[in-house]
Amino acid sequence: MAKKPNDPFLSGVTPDRPDMPHRSLAGALVAVSEREHEARGLVLVPQRTRCLCRHEIHELIVTDETGKGPGDTVDRVAYLGFFELTTGGLLIQGDELVIGGTDIGRVIGFDATHMPNHYNIVIEGWTRLTGKDRGLSVEDVVSFRAVWTG
Repeated sequence: MAKKPNDPFLSGVTPDRPDMPHRSLAGALVAVSEREHEARGLVLVPQRTRCLCRHEIHELIVTDETGKGPGDTVDRVAYLGFFELTTGGLLIQGDELVIGGTDIGRVIGFDATHMPNHYNIVIEGWTRLTGKDRGLSVEDVVSFRAVWTG
């Protein structure tokens, strides 16, 4: 991605992880995935935040690779599924994903391969299992717990 002089993430104006109060996001699964990949090559965008609008649909992908973040490449992934937002807002690297009451992991970044159709939201998970292997179902509640230290 070409450096944009006014992008605060690329110019260093914005701290590594913006730490601000923000509301949690909510939604529901619209599709459950059953695929895995060992060499996916997801390239996380350099920005640590993305605004997500109500009614948008995005994909949830989990990895067991640790220490990854914006600008990195992620290879070992399992696809959880697609979800529709019922509550939009700001999603920040480090926010925590919960599906059907089960903690899945924390957001490490966003891959924009399929934009403007959808983001791949990449989660560092406690386990790398597909949505099918986790027993997820269409309409399971998806939530992102907002995390900040302030």
